[in-house]
Amino acid sequence: MAKIEIMNTANNECILCGDKVQTLKEPLKTHCDFCGQTKLTSHECESSHFLCDDCFNIPVTELIKNTCLKYKGIDPIELAVEIMNSPAVKMHGSEHHFIVPAVLITCINNTKEVPEELLPKLEKAQERASKETTQVCSHHAGTCGAAIGTGVFLSMFLNREHEHDDAWSLSNHIIADSLKKIAEHGGPKCCKRDTYFSLLTAVDYLNDHFALSLEKSEGKCTFSLRNKSCGHEQCIFYNMTNSLV
Repeated sequence: MAKIEIMNTANNECILCGDKVQTLKEPLKTHCDFCGQTKLTSHECESSHFLCDDCFNIPVTELIKNTCLKYKGIDPIELAVEIMNSPAVKMHGSEHHFIVPAVLITCINNTKEVPEELLPKLEKAQERASKETTQVCSHHAGTCGAAIGTGVFLSMFLNREHEHDDAWSLSNHIIADSLKKIAEHGGPKCCKRDTYFSLLTAVDYLNDHFALSLEKSEGKCTFSLRNKSCGHEQCIFYNMTNSLV
């Protein structure tokens, strides 16, 4: 049986709750808290969380695309939370720059009921997000790759390239609106919060300007317990029930 790895190797913390991970004296047979598979583990955190190699090691871009392909709804927030709940998605990282256009493209595609068109669109969004957004956000300059991801999405939605004046203008508008929301809220830096802001801004923009009716669930954060830089009550998405465990 494969051993389970649950730690963030950079700081030896559980990627589910943030508790310190310790090495067991004897391997323990248990189940993966994400997929439910039963395997052996040689590590555990104080809350006894376990993640299998399959869940921990899947390439994050493949996880994003696979989850999008399975999703049948039209709620970008709901889909983004499902993706971000995976242990393959870091608390903070450039994968969020792809998550934003990916979930928006998926929900729009689901309204058209053309599932065969989704994978090529997701692959194109992945390529563009990797080229057009930063791999490391320059928070000192006030930029956010998740916000820029809304512009990647919109130019694809309009089927435009950057040489088209309307796509250039509209993409900058939606990016500016997303960045304004992020700036108005203030710090600390949080990729989850800024993903929520970018998606909510994009849904409002689409519904207002293109007469779409994408669903918009309330953004209640599920990540506070393992986000060491969380602002807690300072964040409008903070969900106190996640602390009552």
